[in-house]
Amino acid sequence: MLTWKLLKKNLSVPQLVGYVFAGFVGLTIILFGIQFYADTRPLYSSNDSFLNPDFLVINKKVSVLSNLSSSMITFNEKDVDDIKKQPFVKKTGFFTSSKFGIRASASSSTFGGFYTEMFFESVPDEFIDVQSEDWTWSEEQNYIPIIIPRTYLTLYNFGFAQTQGLPQISENIVEKINLKVTVYGNGKTKIFDARIVGFSDKLNTILAPESFLKWANVEFGSESAPNPSRILVETYNPSDPLIAKYFGEKNYEIADYRGNTGKAAYFLRLVIISVLIIGLIITLLAISLMLLSISLLIYKNKEKLENLILLGYSRAVVAKPYQILGLSLTAFIFTLAFIVVLIIRNFYIKKISVLFDNPEIESNIIFTFSIGFAILLIVCAVNALWIRKKVNETAK
Repeated sequence: MLTWKLLKKNLSVPQLVGYVFAGFVGLTIILFGIQFYADTRPLYSSNDSFLNPDFLVINKKVSVLSNLSSSMITFNEKDVDDIKKQPFVKKTGFFTSSKFGIRASASSSTFGGFYTEMFFESVPDEFIDVQSEDWTWSEEQNYIPIIIPRTYLTLYNFGFAQTQGLPQISENIVEKINLKVTVYGNGKTKIFDARIVGFSDKLNTILAPESFLKWANVEFGSESAPNPSRILVETYNPSDPLIAKYFGEKNYEIADYRGNTGKAAYFLRLVIISVLIIGLIITLLAISLMLLSISLLIYKNKEKLENLILLGYSRAVVAKPYQILGLSLTAFIFTLAFIVVLIIRNFYIKKISVLFDNPEIESNIIFTFSIGFAILLIVCAVNALWIRKKVNETAK
């Protein structure tokens, strides 16, 4: 190409190498940050993640005076509004307790049969750390899904079962046991089929669907719309010192408060955001270097450009070699950065799988590729427009 042969003589190799290196480092950091966040997100943001502090369970402290009135251990509207106003609170939810009698029974060849009085509570589905397709209920169905704390099963297997010479049971076995749940109150009785559909690591109660409990409290309950005795609080930053200070002053208890876990999750997010910002800054500096290099190259070739335009070459034809150069270098940077990210990912995926006992890690290669490709298109578009502008200025 004649125009390229005339214009390439003033190319500055060190400047182009600097652009390639800086662009490669910046884009690699950005793509790595995005990929690492996508791959490790289930470890601290999924419902059953050990790194996800998710929410706090708040209740009022029980004292001798609490027996005189239930209002002393429940939250009234003023208490709830005050909690919602706190700067560290993202959203709140409430425990709904059963206000009717419940009996459960079952028989199994594995551990015999049992009969017990029990209770149900419910929370909004967004606070439940168990994923199950069976976690639904409507008035038309005679089946109740139940979630129990995993600690209940642990206590049975390693406490009660061992001392009594009973067989230990796994979660899969428990989930296959068919229960009969008798609900009674207000002079009414109804028998439901029930089954345990999951085990919660964060909620220390026996859960039934919120829709069921609201219906059953109206149908069988003795109290309508009682004040909640426990509140779920999701925070923006679980390591915020205001949390412990506020609830301490209010004399509220925080059940199983995992401050260190919250700090770990918050710190991990902060590190990833910092890495992305650093990568973005380096990439912007690399783009600035590229634009500066092309501007200097066009300035050095100013006389040749003017002559080419006077000979009848269009401005688009004159600008094309520079645009192809920018596109080629940027595409090379993207390809190299993406390959390096894949290599690094294969390394840390193996480490994470060993460290966290093969967690469910989402495959987000396509998402990361799409982000990188979008950055590639943006950079190429900026280069093309900048080059066209400088060529037009030279032609004038």
